[in-house]
Amino acid sequence: MNNKKRMAHVALVLVTLIWGITFVMVKDALNDAGPFAFAALRFTIAGVLTLIVVNKSIFTLTKTEVVGGLVCGFFLFCGYALQNFGLMQTSASKSAFITSVSVLMVPIILYLFNIQQVKIKIWISVALATIGLYILLDPRGGRMNWGDILTFGCALGFAFHIISQGYYVKKGVRILPFFLVQAWAVSGLSFLNSLIFEPQFAIWSTRLISALLVTGIAATFISILIMIWAQQILNPSQTAIIFALEPVFAAFFAILFAGEVLGFLGYVGGGLIVLAVAYGESG
Repeated sequence: MNNKKRMAHVALVLVTLIWGITFVMVKDALNDAGPFAFAALRFTIAGVLTLIVVNKSIFTLTKTEVVGGLVCGFFLFCGYALQNFGLMQTSASKSAFITSVSVLMVPIILYLFNIQQVKIKIWISVALATIGLYILLDPRGGRMNWGDILTFGCALGFAFHIISQGYYVKKGVRILPFFLVQAWAVSGLSFLNSLIFEPQFAIWSTRLISALLVTGIAATFISILIMIWAQQILNPSQTAIIFALEPVFAAFFAILFAGEVLGFLGYVGGGLIVLAVAYGESG
């Protein structure tokens, strides 16, 4: 494995760590802002930061960057909108598990649409990661509700985002302008839907502002830029497998900050996920 690929692996693990810490934070913040409003504000922060960095480059956007950014932005909007709505009706841990089903969806979609050949090693890793995720977060407690179903839709949206973004980054798009289009696409669609469907935009509380700063800067601006860079090096299946670590970090931070107890089976599940990632990314 060359150094550039190893750096991409480490970078994506860092992204999953950042995302893992946000589940409980976002669930709390949704008491003060609607799902569309929260996404609109989150991506506006990321969009403004990107615009500052891009500066005059916005006037040299290519057709591929605009079209690709709009396509990826649409899938990203669907993913976060459905995740936020789901979080209002299900637990943060179940949301983390179901969102990570995108790990399984990516190679299936790639295979069904004949986009990319999926190696046996990846299928084995996906199977291990899926079993590990199930054991780790044990979603059996309680019946499936609408929140869970919406979160499955979120996983599908994120799976298509990983695949479409992988497609466009291989076409040589510039990272910052490409993300700029995505961020404003999500923000615009979210604002529009908030105006139509949400009677109150937001209650400006400390927890909402804190969640917006963490998710807007660290979990969106920084993390998705890293993701775009890494996908120039890794294929969608490899990216999805690494993202299986997200609920591992979510469970870790729940133990650290919320006093949750993981238990023996939780450690077994987490170990299977780590094994799946190590095996899928070896060689």
